[in-house]
Amino acid sequence: MRTGAPAGHQGYFHEAAFYNTDEEFLAIAIPFLEQGVAAGEPAVVGVGGGTAELLRAALTGIPGVVFLDDREGRRTRPANTIATNRQFLADRLTDGAQQIRVLGEVPHPGLGAPWDWWARYEATINHAFAPFPAWGLCPYDTRLISDDVAADVVRTHPHLATVDGRHVPNPRYQEPADFLAQRPAGDVDPLEATTPPVVDLLDPTPAAARNAARAVGDATVLDEIEVDDTVLAVSEAVTNALAHGRRPVRLRLWSAPERVVASISDAGPGPSDPFAGLLPTTGTTSAGLGLWMIHRVCTHVTMGTTDRGFTIRLVMRSGTTEEDGHVRQPA
Repeated sequence: MRTGAPAGHQGYFHEAAFYNTDEEFLAIAIPFLEQGVAAGEPAVVGVGGGTAELLRAALTGIPGVVFLDDREGRRTRPANTIATNRQFLADRLTDGAQQIRVLGEVPHPGLGAPWDWWARYEATINHAFAPFPAWGLCPYDTRLISDDVAADVVRTHPHLATVDGRHVPNPRYQEPADFLAQRPAGDVDPLEATTPPVVDLLDPTPAAARNAARAVGDATVLDEIEVDDTVLAVSEAVTNALAHGRRPVRLRLWSAPERVVASISDAGPGPSDPFAGLLPTTGTTSAGLGLWMIHRVCTHVTMGTTDRGFTIRLVMRSGTTEEDGHVRQPA
């Protein structure tokens, strides 16, 4: 039996809360967690830095709240976070939980993360977590977020929590597929905007794409795993463009000492699945599995369609390998 605002609700109950002082944050977070513990529900926290310290201090003497590992570099890619959280929720259900409460801080520019794929994440989890009786509360500090981020938060959360303890339906919520279909492509990396590419290939074979990506990666400070993942991601993107897009296919690569940037474009409309990249698919006529692998290994991925076709941009930055999402290049 579910307690609190989701009582009687089927599936995932996704809620956002805005605050602009530490006191307001605690007014939202503490009752959410305390009431979950009192009801015997798993109460989980995924926040970082000073927010975690503030919450730990306020929860002193209240056993039962679990803080997830918040070390920098862990689960910093949305596709990995979704995969990890789906398994976590499934395990709690196996253990007999009737509801799981998760207080989770989503990365955004105010926390040093690119927003575009995290906006896609916030929309996608309404679909990805739909089978689970989870209550996800996403707190956003208005001192750190822009108006554009706040607008996306409102559009991706069916419910809103207020500082005074209310839980209300959100009339401005958009269905995930509709929200994702309207997303513009994310910002280009400064390298792409300010320097010519070091590689520019038209209709390359996957082998030629791999060779180019390895040569560019080897000229940077990326470690062996990061170069391997760059090669894998570029190869998958080019293969997808050749198999599922429309020629011409163009591969461009940029490099700086600490990162590689790749742009792969074709004249097609892009993937038809709005969740492509953040959720896996086993469809053999789809680019979904390759896009999911790309999202799991790259530091940042953007996708966008214009009247000229579809472009996927990949960034691999030194020092951002994730244990959860690393995929090795097959021999």
